[in-house]
Amino acid sequence: MNEKLTIVKVSGKVVETPEDLRTFVKSFAALPDKKLLIFSGNRMAQDIGNKLSIKTKLINDRPVVDLGTLKLLTMVYGGLVSRQFVSMLQANKVNALGVTGADMNLITSVKLPDGKLGDTGQVRHVNTEAIANLVDRGIVPVIAPITHDGRGNLLFNETDEMAAEVGKSLALRYDVTLIYCFEKNGVLLNPQDGDSAVAELKRTRYKALREMNIIKDWFVNKLDNAYSAIDHGVKEVVITSPRQLGDPNRGTHIKA
Repeated sequence: MNEKLTIVKVSGKVVETPEDLRTFVKSFAALPDKKLLIFSGNRMAQDIGNKLSIKTKLINDRPVVDLGTLKLLTMVYGGLVSRQFVSMLQANKVNALGVTGADMNLITSVKLPDGKLGDTGQVRHVNTEAIANLVDRGIVPVIAPITHDGRGNLLFNETDEMAAEVGKSLALRYDVTLIYCFEKNGVLLNPQDGDSAVAELKRTRYKALREMNIIKDWFVNKLDNAYSAIDHGVKEVVITSPRQLGDPNRGTHIKA
Protein backbone atom coordinates (compact mmCIF):
# COMPACT_ATOMS: atom_id res chain seq x y z
CA MET A 1 0.00 0.00 0.00
CA ASN A 2 1.29 3.46 -0.91
CA GLU A 3 1.72 6.21 1.63
CA LYS A 4 -1.14 8.67 1.97
CA LEU A 5 -0.91 12.18 0.57
CA THR A 6 -3.50 14.92 0.92
CA ILE A 7 -3.61 17.71 -1.64
CA VAL A 8 -5.69 20.69 -0.56
CA LYS A 9 -6.72 23.43 -2.96
CA VAL A 10 -8.12 26.47 -1.14
CA SER A 11 -9.67 29.50 -2.78
CA GLY A 12 -12.25 32.25 -2.70
CA LYS A 13 -13.31 34.05 0.45
CA VAL A 14 -11.34 31.61 2.60
CA VAL A 15 -8.08 33.14 1.36
CA GLU A 16 -9.36 36.71 1.56
CA THR A 17 -11.20 36.70 4.92
CA PRO A 18 -8.82 36.78 7.93
CA GLU A 19 -11.03 34.72 10.27
CA ASP A 20 -11.70 32.03 7.66
CA LEU A 21 -8.02 31.97 6.74
CA ARG A 22 -6.97 31.38 10.36
CA THR A 23 -9.55 28.59 10.67
CA PHE A 24 -8.32 26.99 7.48
CA VAL A 25 -4.64 27.13 8.42
CA LYS A 26 -5.30 25.48 11.80
CA SER A 27 -7.39 22.77 10.16
CA PHE A 28 -4.84 22.18 7.41
CA ALA A 29 -1.99 22.04 9.93
CA ALA A 30 -3.86 19.33 11.85
CA LEU A 31 -4.23 17.04 8.83
CA PRO A 32 -2.20 13.84 9.33
CA ASP A 33 0.26 12.29 6.92
CA LYS A 34 1.95 14.03 4.03
CA LYS A 35 0.28 17.01 2.42
CA LEU A 36 0.64 19.96 0.10
CA LEU A 37 -1.34 23.12 -0.51
CA ILE A 38 -2.39 24.87 -3.72
CA PHE A 39 -4.16 28.22 -3.43
CA SER A 40 -5.78 30.93 -5.47
CA GLY A 41 -7.98 33.97 -5.12
CA ASN A 42 -9.34 36.87 -7.11
CA ARG A 43 -10.52 39.78 -5.01
CA MET A 44 -7.21 40.52 -3.30
CA ALA A 45 -5.36 40.91 -6.60
CA GLN A 46 -8.17 43.06 -7.96
CA ASP A 47 -8.12 45.30 -4.88
CA ILE A 48 -4.35 45.79 -5.03
CA GLY A 49 -4.53 46.23 -8.80
CA ASN A 50 -7.10 49.00 -8.44
CA LYS A 51 -4.75 50.87 -6.11
CA LEU A 52 -1.98 50.50 -8.70
CA SER A 53 -4.30 51.47 -11.58
CA ILE A 54 -4.10 47.95 -13.03
CA LYS A 55 -7.61 46.99 -14.07
CA THR A 56 -8.35 43.28 -14.42
CA LYS A 57 -10.92 42.22 -17.01
CA LEU A 58 -12.86 39.06 -16.17
CA ILE A 59 -14.51 36.46 -18.40
CA ASN A 60 -16.75 34.07 -16.41
CA ASP A 61 -14.97 35.18 -13.22
CA ARG A 62 -11.56 34.32 -14.66
CA PRO A 63 -8.98 37.07 -15.27
CA VAL A 64 -7.85 38.01 -18.74
CA VAL A 65 -4.10 37.84 -18.17
CA ASP A 66 -2.28 40.57 -20.05
CA LEU A 67 1.27 41.58 -19.12
CA GLY A 68 0.22 44.01 -16.39
CA THR A 69 -2.22 41.52 -14.88
CA LEU A 70 0.39 38.73 -14.97
CA LYS A 71 2.84 40.92 -13.04
CA LEU A 72 0.10 41.75 -10.53
CA LEU A 73 -0.95 38.11 -10.03
CA THR A 74 2.66 36.99 -9.67
CA MET A 75 3.35 39.73 -7.12
CA VAL A 76 0.22 39.12 -5.06
CA TYR A 77 -0.02 35.31 -5.12
CA GLY A 78 3.59 34.34 -5.77
CA GLY A 79 4.72 36.87 -3.17
CA LEU A 80 2.37 38.35 -0.57
CA VAL A 81 -0.24 35.60 -0.18
CA SER A 82 2.33 32.81 -0.41
CA ARG A 83 4.34 34.33 2.43
CA GLN A 84 1.23 34.85 4.52
CA PHE A 85 0.42 31.17 4.22
CA VAL A 86 3.98 30.12 5.01
CA SER A 87 4.28 32.32 8.09
CA MET A 88 0.91 31.18 9.44
CA LEU A 89 1.74 27.52 8.83
CA GLN A 90 5.13 27.87 10.50
CA ALA A 91 3.32 29.33 13.52
CA ASN A 92 1.27 26.13 13.54
CA LYS A 93 4.40 23.92 13.48
CA VAL A 94 4.17 23.07 9.79
CA ASN A 95 7.44 23.29 7.88
CA ALA A 96 6.03 25.00 4.79
CA LEU A 97 7.85 26.13 1.66
CA GLY A 98 6.24 28.76 -0.56
CA VAL A 99 6.83 28.16 -4.27
CA THR A 100 5.21 28.74 -7.63
CA GLY A 101 4.85 26.08 -10.29
CA ALA A 102 7.84 27.66 -12.04
CA ASP A 103 10.16 27.00 -9.09
CA MET A 104 12.19 23.78 -9.25
CA ASN A 105 10.47 23.20 -12.62
CA LEU A 106 7.52 21.83 -10.64
CA ILE A 107 4.82 22.53 -13.22
CA THR A 108 5.06 23.45 -16.88
CA SER A 109 2.08 24.66 -18.87
CA VAL A 110 0.97 25.71 -22.31
CA LYS A 111 -1.11 28.76 -23.04
CA LEU A 112 -4.81 28.05 -23.50
CA PRO A 113 -5.32 27.62 -27.24
CA ASP A 114 -8.19 30.08 -27.82
CA GLY A 115 -6.18 32.99 -26.39
CA LYS A 116 -9.23 34.71 -24.86
CA LEU A 117 -7.73 34.62 -21.37
CA GLY A 118 -4.29 35.85 -22.43
CA ASP A 119 -1.36 34.32 -20.58
CA THR A 120 -3.46 31.69 -18.84
CA GLY A 121 -1.88 28.26 -18.67
CA GLN A 122 -3.07 24.68 -18.94
CA VAL A 123 -0.89 22.13 -17.17
CA ARG A 124 1.32 20.10 -19.50
CA HIS A 125 3.66 18.35 -17.05
CA VAL A 126 4.01 17.90 -13.29
CA ASN A 127 7.47 17.13 -11.89
CA THR A 128 6.40 14.28 -9.64
CA GLU A 129 9.90 13.49 -8.46
CA ALA A 130 10.64 17.07 -7.37
CA ILE A 131 7.40 17.38 -5.39
CA ALA A 132 7.87 13.93 -3.85
CA ASN A 133 11.41 14.86 -2.76
CA LEU A 134 9.96 17.76 -0.78
CA VAL A 135 7.05 15.96 0.89
CA ASP A 136 9.16 12.90 1.66
CA ARG A 137 11.52 15.19 3.62
CA GLY A 138 8.64 16.52 5.71
CA ILE A 139 8.36 19.78 3.79
CA VAL A 140 4.87 21.02 2.91
CA PRO A 141 4.87 22.80 -0.47
CA VAL A 142 2.57 25.80 -0.71
CA ILE A 143 2.12 26.25 -4.46
CA ALA A 144 0.97 29.53 -5.98
CA PRO A 145 -0.88 29.36 -9.34
CA ILE A 146 2.03 30.61 -11.45
CA THR A 147 3.71 28.18 -13.86
CA HIS A 148 6.04 28.49 -16.85
CA ASP A 149 6.10 27.25 -20.43
CA GLY A 150 9.72 26.06 -20.57
CA ARG A 151 10.67 28.97 -22.84
CA GLY A 152 11.10 31.67 -20.24
CA ASN A 153 7.48 32.79 -20.01
CA LEU A 154 5.30 32.81 -16.91
CA LEU A 155 1.64 31.76 -17.04
CA PHE A 156 -1.23 32.09 -14.57
CA ASN A 157 -3.19 28.88 -13.96
CA GLU A 158 -6.74 28.06 -12.95
CA THR A 159 -6.25 26.07 -9.76
CA ASP A 160 -9.07 23.52 -9.89
CA GLU A 161 -7.43 22.08 -12.99
CA MET A 162 -3.94 22.59 -11.56
CA ALA A 163 -4.77 20.71 -8.35
CA ALA A 164 -6.36 17.86 -10.31
CA GLU A 165 -3.31 17.52 -12.56
CA VAL A 166 -0.94 17.51 -9.57
CA GLY A 167 -3.16 14.86 -7.97
CA LYS A 168 -3.10 12.67 -11.08
CA SER A 169 0.68 12.84 -11.25
CA LEU A 170 1.27 12.09 -7.58
CA ALA A 171 -1.29 9.26 -7.62
CA LEU A 172 1.39 7.23 -9.37
CA ARG A 173 3.34 7.32 -6.10
CA TYR A 174 0.88 7.90 -3.24
CA ASP A 175 -2.70 7.19 -2.20
CA VAL A 176 -3.98 10.68 -2.96
CA THR A 177 -6.96 12.47 -1.49
CA LEU A 178 -7.73 15.76 -3.23
CA ILE A 179 -9.68 18.34 -1.24
CA TYR A 180 -11.31 21.42 -2.74
CA CYS A 181 -11.81 23.78 0.20
CA PHE A 182 -13.86 26.97 -0.08
CA GLU A 183 -16.55 28.87 1.81
CA LYS A 184 -19.41 26.37 1.23
CA ASN A 185 -19.90 23.07 3.08
CA GLY A 186 -19.88 21.01 -0.11
CA VAL A 187 -22.05 20.61 -3.19
CA LEU A 188 -25.30 22.21 -2.05
CA LEU A 189 -28.71 21.18 -3.33
CA ASN A 190 -29.94 24.58 -2.16
CA PRO A 191 -27.33 27.36 -2.41
CA GLN A 192 -29.13 29.23 0.38
CA ASP A 193 -28.98 26.29 2.78
CA GLY A 194 -25.50 25.49 4.04
CA ASP A 195 -26.74 22.18 5.46
CA SER A 196 -27.96 20.86 2.09
CA ALA A 197 -24.61 19.41 1.04
CA VAL A 198 -24.67 16.09 -0.81
CA ALA A 199 -22.70 13.55 1.24
CA GLU A 200 -21.57 11.47 -1.75
CA LEU A 201 -21.88 12.56 -5.35
CA LYS A 202 -21.87 9.73 -7.88
CA ARG A 203 -21.33 10.62 -11.50
CA THR A 204 -24.88 9.73 -12.53
CA ARG A 205 -26.36 12.06 -9.92
CA TYR A 206 -23.93 14.81 -10.91
CA LYS A 207 -25.12 14.59 -14.51
CA ALA A 208 -28.75 14.72 -13.36
CA LEU A 209 -28.12 17.77 -11.17
CA ARG A 210 -26.43 19.51 -14.11
CA GLU A 211 -29.41 18.81 -16.34
CA MET A 212 -31.67 20.27 -13.64
CA ASN A 213 -29.44 23.37 -13.54
CA ILE A 214 -28.75 22.86 -9.84
CA ILE A 215 -25.02 22.56 -10.51
CA LYS A 216 -23.84 25.21 -12.96
CA ASP A 217 -21.32 27.90 -13.82
CA TRP A 218 -17.85 27.63 -12.26
CA PHE A 219 -18.87 24.65 -10.10
CA VAL A 220 -19.11 22.53 -13.24
CA ASN A 221 -15.41 23.14 -13.86
CA LYS A 222 -14.56 22.11 -10.29
CA LEU A 223 -16.52 18.87 -10.51
CA ASP A 224 -15.34 17.99 -14.01
CA ASN A 225 -11.78 18.26 -12.71
CA ALA A 226 -12.71 16.18 -9.67
CA TYR A 227 -14.03 13.31 -11.80
CA SER A 228 -11.04 13.57 -14.13
CA ALA A 229 -8.76 13.18 -11.09
CA ILE A 230 -10.70 10.09 -9.99
CA ASP A 231 -10.43 8.64 -13.49
CA HIS A 232 -6.64 8.99 -13.31
CA GLY A 233 -5.88 7.35 -9.97
CA VAL A 234 -6.85 9.81 -7.22
CA LYS A 235 -8.58 7.78 -4.48
CA GLU A 236 -11.06 10.40 -3.32
CA VAL A 237 -12.04 14.02 -3.90
CA VAL A 238 -13.68 15.98 -1.09
CA ILE A 239 -15.40 19.33 -1.45
CA THR A 240 -15.71 21.06 1.90
CA SER A 241 -15.22 24.19 4.03
CA PRO A 242 -12.41 25.15 6.46
CA ARG A 243 -14.49 24.26 9.53
CA GLN A 244 -15.12 20.78 8.18
CA LEU A 245 -11.64 20.14 6.85
CA GLY A 246 -10.35 16.84 8.18
CA ASP A 247 -13.76 15.55 9.29
CA PRO A 248 -14.40 12.44 7.16
CA ASN A 249 -18.14 12.66 7.82
CA ARG A 250 -18.61 16.14 6.40
CA GLY A 251 -18.49 17.70 2.97
CA THR A 252 -19.21 16.11 -0.41
CA HIS A 253 -17.21 12.99 -1.28
CA ILE A 254 -16.41 11.67 -4.75
CA LYS A 255 -14.81 8.23 -4.78
CA ALA A 256 -13.24 5.90 -7.28
